[in-house]
Amino acid sequence: MNNWSVNTEHHSQDRRADAWRQALQHVYLSTVYDYDTEHLKGYVSYCISPQGIEFVTLSGSAQLLIGDYPLQTESLWLSVVIKGEAYLHIDEQRTELAAGTILYGATGGDTVALELNDDFCLLTLELPHALFYRRLLNPLSISHGTLSGESATSRLLAKLLVSVAEELEALDSSTFHPVETALTELLIQALSERNAINTFKDPAHAKHFQQICHCIELRLGDSQLSLGKIAEKCHTSERYIQKIFKEAGLGFNQYLRRQRLERCKRDMASQLNGGLSLSEICFRWGFNDQAYFSRVFSAEYGVSPRAYRARQLDVQASN
Repeated sequence: MNNWSVNTEHHSQDRRADAWRQALQHVYLSTVYDYDTEHLKGYVSYCISPQGIEFVTLSGSAQLLIGDYPLQTESLWLSVVIKGEAYLHIDEQRTELAAGTILYGATGGDTVALELNDDFCLLTLELPHALFYRRLLNPLSISHGTLSGESATSRLLAKLLVSVAEELEALDSSTFHPVETALTELLIQALSERNAINTFKDPAHAKHFQQICHCIELRLGDSQLSLGKIAEKCHTSERYIQKIFKEAGLGFNQYLRRQRLERCKRDMASQLNGGLSLSEICFRWGFNDQAYFSRVFSAEYGVSPRAYRARQLDVQASN
C-alpha cells in the first residue's frame, strides 16, 4: 500500500499554510480559513488499499474544506464527520451534519464544501467504480446525499467507518481485505435502501450484464476488442448487448474506454511500473494510439497522463 501523512506541526510557522494546502491538493481538497496561520492546525493521512480504496483521515482547526475532484465519473466518495461541528454547503444551501452522518457522491458531480467551525476529525474514502459495477452500482445515476442513521445498515456503516479511522494506520495489505469487503457490502445495501442504486427490472438482464462485463475485463488488452467480438464470445447478439448496457445507463464503447483508462491510471500511479513509458502502459490496456489516449485521459480526469503520473510518483517519493 502507498501511505503518507502530513502534519503542520512538523513545519515552521511560515511554512504551515503552504504545506497544508499542498497536502490537501493531493487528495483533491482546498481550504479557506479566516485567522492567522500561527493558529492553523492540520493533519492528513493517506493510504490506498489493495483493491484501490483511498482512505484519507483529516483533522485540524476550524476551516472550510472544498472538494476539488477532477471531472470524472468513475469513483464514489464518502465522508463521515467523527468530531466537530460541521455544515454541508451545496448550491448555496447550508445543512448541519451531525457526527456519524455519512456524506456521499460521485466524483465530478456538484461542488461540495464542509464548514468546520471548531477542531475536527473526519474520514473520507474514494472507491473505484470497478468495485461496484458487478453489483450494479452505477455512479452515473448517483448524485450527492447523506446516510444519517435512518436504517440499521447506515448505522453499522457509520460505526465501521469510525473504527476504520481509529485503526487505519495499523492496517496492512493482509488485514485490509475483510475491511474492504465489509465496507463494500454495507455501502451497497445502504445505497440500495435509498434507491440510489441503478438496478435492472429483469434479474436475468442483471446477470447477463455481469457476465458481459467480466468477459470485457478479461480482454481489455486486446486493441481490436469490439462489440461484435464480445457478442460472439458471450454467444449473444450485438443488439442485445447494447440493450443491456442501455439499461445500466452506459454505452458499450463508453464502458470499454473507461475500464481501460482506469487500468492505465492505476498502473501510472504505481512505483512498480516506474520503468514503463506511458505508451507501454496505454498499449498494455488496449489503446493503440498514445495521442488519442492522452486526449481521452485528459478529458476524463481533467489532467494529462504525464502530469497525473508525475504528481502521484512525487507524492509517493516525498513520503
